[in-house]
Amino acid sequence: MTSVLGLAHAVDGCVIGRDFARYDRAYHDKAQRYNDHLGAMAGVLRRFSEYSRTMLASQQLYIYAKWLARYTAYWPRLDDLVARLESSFEETDQSYVARQSSIDGSWGWQYTEFHHKFDATIVRLHELATEKQTPRYPLHFLEPVSTIPKMRAYLEDLLVSDIAATGRNKRDELGSVLCCLAQLCFKPRLRNFTREHVRGIDLEDAYIKAFTDFLDDIQNPETGYWGPWYSSDGTTHRYDDLSYTFHIVSYRKGDVRQWPNIIRTTLDRRNDEYPFGWRSRGQFNNHNNYDVAKIFRHGWSHMSDAQREFAATQMGNMLSWCLNRSMREDGSFVFDELFYNSLESCHYFGVSFLDEVGYFRPRKRFWTDQAFPEAVDIQHRVIARLNEFCPDNPSIIAAKWKAGTDLVAMPKPPLSENGSSRRTVPETDLRPIGWQAAGHGPRRHKFLASADTSARSFKND
Repeated sequence: MTSVLGLAHAVDGCVIGRDFARYDRAYHDKAQRYNDHLGAMAGVLRRFSEYSRTMLASQQLYIYAKWLARYTAYWPRLDDLVARLESSFEETDQSYVARQSSIDGSWGWQYTEFHHKFDATIVRLHELATEKQTPRYPLHFLEPVSTIPKMRAYLEDLLVSDIAATGRNKRDELGSVLCCLAQLCFKPRLRNFTREHVRGIDLEDAYIKAFTDFLDDIQNPETGYWGPWYSSDGTTHRYDDLSYTFHIVSYRKGDVRQWPNIIRTTLDRRNDEYPFGWRSRGQFNNHNNYDVAKIFRHGWSHMSDAQREFAATQMGNMLSWCLNRSMREDGSFVFDELFYNSLESCHYFGVSFLDEVGYFRPRKRFWTDQAFPEAVDIQHRVIARLNEFCPDNPSIIAAKWKAGTDLVAMPKPPLSENGSSRRTVPETDLRPIGWQAAGHGPRRHKFLASADTSARSFKND
């Protein structure tokens, strides 16, 4: 494990921004110009999506370029990627990206970075496990994490970034690799499939234990959170990260240490900016809200009555925002180009949040006994919008699974005078399960666990 000379809770990203400027004094101006240009490219991809056309190669090139712009100061490489991205819009047939590479066994045709290849490959391995098909070629690209010593060394190298020296923030790389390994190790169906059918990684019990030990070793003992570390001026700064914590808690089904600290930290940081807290530019965000709701679900049995009441109020506020600010009347979701890689992923996270809080599945309402009679109509609208996307997109496949749930067989509610059954959900209507009238406290109830049905990590950049 990397020797930690000192720990500092850097909550505002000042170390990251400062050290990028040390590497390249013009960093901030350059990064802004590239991000603005990539925002325009995202608009082009969004228009393809609106016409149900999935540009697989273009999407990979965009993700790659966006990563370079946000996590590195490698401008010549970024210039090359942007040029390739713009040229790719002329490719009418990009289906080749869906085939496995005979060279290294990955599905990341447009990627050269390991974490991108791993992320793209995990999506396909989930599909192959469902289809019960063996990968045609060995996954040679997994060599960096193929054995316990290699895996441990690779993760320890990714854990600490020295941006001033390298011009590279390893946050996204470490997060992606941890997510992919967590799925291989902790998802039973994928783990069993990998052991039996995938050549290129030694996924035995000892490997899983070594990976679990690594996760336990890097958990912050003060906050319970996980996140990347940064070396600057002789000090190692430990950053807490909502996304890291969500994925580890989720894939381990809540079987993690320090639940009291995780719960306290999550509740205390409700007004802080992502990745430290829940907010994005001061506002709610369906991606972060989904992460928080999942953490609350797994941590519900570890909460006090007062914490449950407070958490339920927060989820009620998030649900009200989702239905009345993030969702349009037609069941589509407002796209945030600064947060999502695609229009499809934007819809996936909107649906995922609604599913996680039980809006479409009454049996999943671990936090409230509130009824949502308008949910049936909204569910049909959301599904209708999802049906307008390319049906082969992994985000849309997963979103449809989560949206087409318990309520579909129920009768639609009557329409209001304006022809819509949608209503504003007032925060006071969203009560925690068992919260009694005045003078009565909350009662205990059975903790409801849910399966993680996502086809991939769907982690933002």
